[in-house]
Amino acid sequence: MPFRARLLAAFAAMALLALAQGGLNAWIASTAELQVLRGRIAGDLQSGFLDLSATKQRLRAWSLRVLIGAEYEAGDGEILRMRMAETIVRLQQLSREAERLDGSAARSSQDDKHRDEALKLLAASVVALQPAIATISAQGSSGNILAAWGAIEAIFDEGAGRDLRQVLNESIRTETDLLASRRADADRALVRLNLLSLATTVLLGLAALGLAVYFARALRRPLHDLVRGAEAFARAELGHRIPVRGRDEFAGAATSINRMAQELSLRRDQEARIRGELEGLVAERTAALEEALDGLRQSERRRRQLLGEISHELRTPMAAIRGEAEVTLRGARSEAEYRAALTRVGQASQQLAALIDDLIMMARSDGETLPLDRQPVDARLPLEEALVTLTSAAQQRQIRLETDVDAPATLFCDPVRLQQIITLLLDNAVRYSHPGGTVRVKAQADDSGAGQGHWRLDIVDQGIGIAPDELDRVFERTYRAGNARGHRPNGMGLGLAIARHLAERQEGTIVLDSRLGEGTMVTLRFPLVGEGQAFPVEQPA
Repeated sequence: MPFRARLLAAFAAMALLALAQGGLNAWIASTAELQVLRGRIAGDLQSGFLDLSATKQRLRAWSLRVLIGAEYEAGDGEILRMRMAETIVRLQQLSREAERLDGSAARSSQDDKHRDEALKLLAASVVALQPAIATISAQGSSGNILAAWGAIEAIFDEGAGRDLRQVLNESIRTETDLLASRRADADRALVRLNLLSLATTVLLGLAALGLAVYFARALRRPLHDLVRGAEAFARAELGHRIPVRGRDEFAGAATSINRMAQELSLRRDQEARIRGELEGLVAERTAALEEALDGLRQSERRRRQLLGEISHELRTPMAAIRGEAEVTLRGARSEAEYRAALTRVGQASQQLAALIDDLIMMARSDGETLPLDRQPVDARLPLEEALVTLTSAAQQRQIRLETDVDAPATLFCDPVRLQQIITLLLDNAVRYSHPGGTVRVKAQADDSGAGQGHWRLDIVDQGIGIAPDELDRVFERTYRAGNARGHRPNGMGLGLAIARHLAERQEGTIVLDSRLGEGTMVTLRFPLVGEGQAFPVEQPA
């Protein structure tokens, strides 16, 4: 039999015993309550008959005082008679309640009948007293006192041919005996009920103890086997097997644990094999990390080189500004010379400001958001301002700028940032062109109707170009191609990285197409703004 079934059967037996004891306790309580209630009614009957006897004696005394002319209250006789009537009514009610309880307990006796007969006689006597009391109250002490007293005595003491005094005294004795008997019965019943309750409690305790001993013995061996198996598995002895006895739940648990131990043994072998594979992977990853570390070291070297270049770049315009200022302050010069000196100072200041802007842009982390003031803008305006800015630099390098600007094109962008992008792209084209070369600038709107149109800006130069293997790296910060360093040693390689970052922040793109020694074409694209298009609200950075 499965252990769970045995356990459920034991619990069911215990529950039945508990229910039986509860029912027995309820019966004991009910029986005790019945005995106590019957004893209380017996006491009330006894006290009622005693009260009736005392009231009757008081009424007799009142009648005697009236007849002999003693002091009396005229209404006391009727009050005493009514009190006797009320007492008889209450005794009749108590008698019926006693008969009901005796009947429920199968103990009805002749005493109840005798009591009912006595109460009927007493009730008739009380009714008969009413005219006699009225007569006594009216006549007082006049007339024949002995005759009047004899008539009253006959009413007080005789009824239906019986002596009422004897009936009342017998009723009192009977109720006194019944009260003692009920109390004795109640005491005996309580003793029996206590013994019965104690016996059932002992029986229930013995049953619980027997079940506890039985289950303790039934659990000891399988639990011992399970503990031994757990200790063996804790020592990594996966070859240990727990004995399987019977077909109960413990046998099922032992079978499952043995199966688990076998599976763990297989998994351990697989783990050893996988560990070897992981060690190989770790070795590969270690080599990759060492390679990455070498790359970081190279980046550190480039950073130091960049710092050196930055210091050189910062010193050059500062030296120019300081030199021009010192020369100008040494003596009087012509207006033309002052203008030329201030022009050179202004150019050096612009160079220094542009360099500082590039450094600030480079210092921004990749996660930092650039502040943008995007709005509908005619792309021709930022383009024209950028061309004006670069015209002087192009003339100094003997570079000719050719422009071909199409019809107006509305873009949703930051006009200052757009001008900065175009300026950076034009600056690269001018700086890396040969003297006497040409930079062609062409802007047009591409709106084919197949979707959202784009504004396209092409900047084509005839400069040094970019090698194919370096074409993807020129957008990296601080990276410069080898021929670029030879053509312009003082650059820092920030222009294209900054331009692409600013363009992508405004949904734009920059694409390069270049041939080494032949020149480069840079293409900038921005989406056009359609009619009735809603503009997104820019959140502050």
